Amino acid sequence: MKTGKELKINNFENFNVVFGSINNKHPKAIYINISSWVEPKENININYVREIKNINKNLKQTLFNYFDSDKESIFEKNNTIVDLDIRESGLKFGKRSFMNCEITLFLTTEIQANSDKMKEILNQVTPILINDVFNDNEIFRFNLKKM
Repeated sequence: MKTGKELKINNFENFNVVFGSINNKHPKAIYINISSWVEPKENININYVREIKNINKNLKQTLFNYFDSDKESIFEKNNTIVDLDIRESGLKFGKRSFMNCEITLFLTTEIQANSDKMKEILNQVTPILINDVFNDNEIFRFNLKKM
């Protein structure tokens, strides 16, 4: 029986963002799913594997910095999972490839996934991730649709 909740955030022009939990009654973790279509900004010869690893590293560092600065955070700053999926084999100038990023945040205290406090926290951290990591990326452009 599925007991989780999932809520969509429509505040982002070039990204689909959904957050939720597996177990709404007693959540131990919250996930944020960010998806978009990615394409290189310029037609240059570059190692996309390295650039994707840099995005993954920046996501983890941004989360750590955010939770480190928030002393009353309900998330464990040292225990997050970032699963960034961009297929580097399909990346080339003028072609969009699908990107999916699932971030799992483990809770220090039990809080309902659809509570106002949870929505407020996730509405603070998600724009930071999108603006600081994705929108500020010099190599890739992100789009809501494939075409």
